[in-house]
Amino acid sequence: MVLKTRVIMTTYTENTEIDQTQTPEAEVENDPSQIDQNDQNDQTDQLPDAELDEMQSEQDREDALSAEKFREGDRLIFVRVRFPGNAKSFPFFVGQRKFQYGQKVVAMSDRGMTVGYINSFPYELPFHKNMLPIRSISKLATEEDFLLQRENLRRERDASKLCARLIEDFKLEMNITHVEFTQFGKKAVFYFNAPQRVDFRDLVKRLVTELKMRVELRQISVRDRSAAIGGIGVCGLQTCCSSFLRNYGNVSIKMAKNQNLALIPSKINGVCGQLKCCLRYEDEVYLDKRRRLPREGSFVALENGDKGKVLRIHVLIEQFELLTDQGQKRRYSVSLYNTATTLPEGWKFPTEFQHIIDESKEVLGLSKEEQKQAEEFVSFSEAQHQEIALANLADLDQMDSNSAHESDDSDDSTEEAPRPERNEADGPPRKRRPRKRRRGPKKPVQE
Repeated sequence: MVLKTRVIMTTYTENTEIDQTQTPEAEVENDPSQIDQNDQNDQTDQLPDAELDEMQSEQDREDALSAEKFREGDRLIFVRVRFPGNAKSFPFFVGQRKFQYGQKVVAMSDRGMTVGYINSFPYELPFHKNMLPIRSISKLATEEDFLLQRENLRRERDASKLCARLIEDFKLEMNITHVEFTQFGKKAVFYFNAPQRVDFRDLVKRLVTELKMRVELRQISVRDRSAAIGGIGVCGLQTCCSSFLRNYGNVSIKMAKNQNLALIPSKINGVCGQLKCCLRYEDEVYLDKRRRLPREGSFVALENGDKGKVLRIHVLIEQFELLTDQGQKRRYSVSLYNTATTLPEGWKFPTEFQHIIDESKEVLGLSKEEQKQAEEFVSFSEAQHQEIALANLADLDQMDSNSAHESDDSDDSTEEAPRPERNEADGPPRKRRPRKRRRGPKKPVQE
């Protein structure tokens, strides 16, 4: 996925504030993996010398131990760990230790030692030097780790509220999505959405003044926001981009058309407002089946001698309906369609028919057993769609009844206020002026 990134970094020091702004010509296109790698390198370069030397020596020690411990081609067992607020998961060596899917652990992330959860089953890979440094899981998360994580989340929420208030003060057209504290709480990364480029240098200066730490603003897409924050999809499960997908997006409206889906935004869009990532899961199957079927509206000649116009195709069961030149509407199996069979020269499809005979109940080109299986599949899918529709109607009826009860309760609770009694000192009651009747346009006089 291609992601346009625009970064403004401001370094806070005791006496000076240094602004580093990228010009429009310096805007580049990076994928998320390159952005994460650049972020890690940027974090390492800007640490104090003592911590930098300590981290470098520790990394060299890990590389040396890994190179001595493992040999080329050794089979190593890994699991992938995902950290909150990060759209990607990272591999960690587990060895002989046993971990379960979804278990919360403490491991070294790009933001430092933090709590994450395992979002993959163990898998094996052959060892090679390009895998260095190989990191391992520190321990299982305890209650103290959860308390520390909640404290960091509280600080991130406070920073997010502060940034939102400053955005309103400066009247900037941008929406803050979430905040991350990196480098063990020494750097704050603010992620935001914006329809266009925004000049937020004054905003960065105010954030540095308020937070007393290094600040970085990073523009992301709506898909990245959903992947980082997470959510529940219409299927009732956690969104795919925030749970197991490494490369999300790359979905087009053509995939929905290939699957004969209704092009209704509320049905084909996800929680991010974009097309659902799950549309591409079965797209390859539909494409493979469509290649073997004729196109709708085309004129074909079949192996049994029938010729006509294709009215409709059934992709999953690999069947199509044809209106023959004799005025017969029939259903055929894909086994009778062959691209090598061409129409005879001078053949023309009739422009009109006196009557059309519907013979689509029986499928030509299928045995009785295959036809029975196809009918069971169609009836099962129709029953499923009917159950879903009935469930949706029941939910709507329940919502309507709840709203009706609430309105009845509100009507009962609201009583008419008593009218104040008139005193003689108030004088005679005022007379209401009669309302003027609105006259319509004059009707024309008929001579």
